[in-house]
Amino acid sequence: MPVAGTVAEHGGVDIGHTPVARPALIRSAAGAERVELFLVSAVLCVGVTRAVLAAADYPEVGSGGLHVAHVLWGGLGMLAGQLVSLLFLGPRVARLAAVVGGVGFGLFIDEVGKFLTADNNYFYEPVAAIIYGTVVLVWLVVRLGVHRRPLSERENAVNRLHARADLVAGAPARWFARLPREGLPTGLALPSAPTVLTATALFVVFALGRPLVLLAREPATAHQVHAAAAATCVLLTAVGLAWWRAGLRRGGLRLVAAALVLHLLVVQVFWLLDHEFAGFPLVLVNLLLLLRVRTLLGGGSRTTGPGRVDPG
Repeated sequence: MPVAGTVAEHGGVDIGHTPVARPALIRSAAGAERVELFLVSAVLCVGVTRAVLAAADYPEVGSGGLHVAHVLWGGLGMLAGQLVSLLFLGPRVARLAAVVGGVGFGLFIDEVGKFLTADNNYFYEPVAAIIYGTVVLVWLVVRLGVHRRPLSERENAVNRLHARADLVAGAPARWFARLPREGLPTGLALPSAPTVLTATALFVVFALGRPLVLLAREPATAHQVHAAAAATCVLLTAVGLAWWRAGLRRGGLRLVAAALVLHLLVVQVFWLLDHEFAGFPLVLVNLLLLLRVRTLLGGGSRTTGPGRVDPG
């Protein structure tokens, strides 16, 4: 049965005349970005919580044999984020709900060690890797699962209707859709492509040392996987640098980006298992390098020929 109503009846947006066989889940154009905001808020909350507790010498909140663990505040934060998203409309509200829910999730997952050990050990060593792995898994499900394909024509039509509703409510429509194209402030000096590529090469070579040492001490399967992933990152980066120097700059940047993604998804997990929360600065360096390479791929894109990018 065709969709009823004219273009005018649907706010000036043509939602098409494709028969709808059954209700379908409509993806939000801003959904993936909101999930990333949720995850970033959670990670920052974990870092701040750990830093504050360490500075305060891990105080106990409560008296009379009671201790109010911050996992309870995390549950309240997630509840508050959910209530905000259920009770109010608009992209600003959705972003607020993502931040509040992310902070709550961070407080919750920070205490995961207590629920995985018989002695309720908050300092359980693999906790940093477990938290990081959870964040990466959620991101992969969203990016490679839910948003693996572009939005369909029908989904775009529904999102346009929501954008019009946001305009009626006085909210800035399609804020997330505009963000990647707005660029960064012109006064902000970012590292050039050669600088970023050199830093990436040094980074992956440095990260290869630890797994090779561990593998030489004990040829365990985990050490073999760690070393193989780190060596693959070095190889991809080397080939990417060679392509860059040969003038195939877009292809070179793509290989370097692939190396950094592999590093982020595999090598960093082993790094955090070894160094716990002290390993997060290296994760941050990995993220910053990947973001800059992707910026070069997406924005520094004045083409000089097939597969070539002018570095600007």
